[in-house]
Amino acid sequence: MSLVKSILKSIELYLALRNKLAFFEITEKHNKKKNELIEEIEKLRAIGDNESSDRADFLRGQLRAENNQFKHISTVFLEAQGGSTDSD
Repeated sequence: MSLVKSILKSIELYLALRNKLAFFEITEKHNKKKNELIEEIEKLRAIGDNESSDRADFLRGQLRAENNQFKHISTVFLEAQGGSTDSD
């Protein structure tokens, strides 16, 4: 009976570690995408013409959507981990 409990606990710990690794990878991908968008927006704003400004506005909307999506994923992950979701 203790062998079964030990195996189940090992599986539980493995899955928890796997979830944390997946969240870490999502976080890294989000940060990379966010930084790329910010750099592109800054370049476009420096150009200053109407077309660049319109494109920068569009990318700013994408950045906002990316941040909202990541916030949602973070909230779901923290709730699954039993942590607080207060990030503000």
